[in-house]
Amino acid sequence: MTDPEVEELRARVGELERRVDPLLTNTGAIDIEELGRDAPEVSAEVQSLIAKGEARKAAKLYMKETGADMATTVGALGELEQDARGG
Repeated sequence: MTDPEVEELRARVGELERRVDPLLTNTGAIDIEELGRDAPEVSAEVQSLIAKGEARKAAKLYMKETGADMATTVGALGELEQDARGG
């Protein structure tokens, strides 16, 4: 990829973020990526449960291990669940 192509993509991403921000703000929607940014690390046991498709057990264990609330848990485990489902 060339520098101009990278700059064009950066500009497009910036524009999309600018457009999505009011949607998140005005609708009360949850930004899962934001929730997961400062979340405690996911243990190997929790990762294993997610890989087996046992998301509820993984969430309960994660909350027990870390003391995280449900929103933080969703943020921390959301991407792992997507990856496990092939997303």
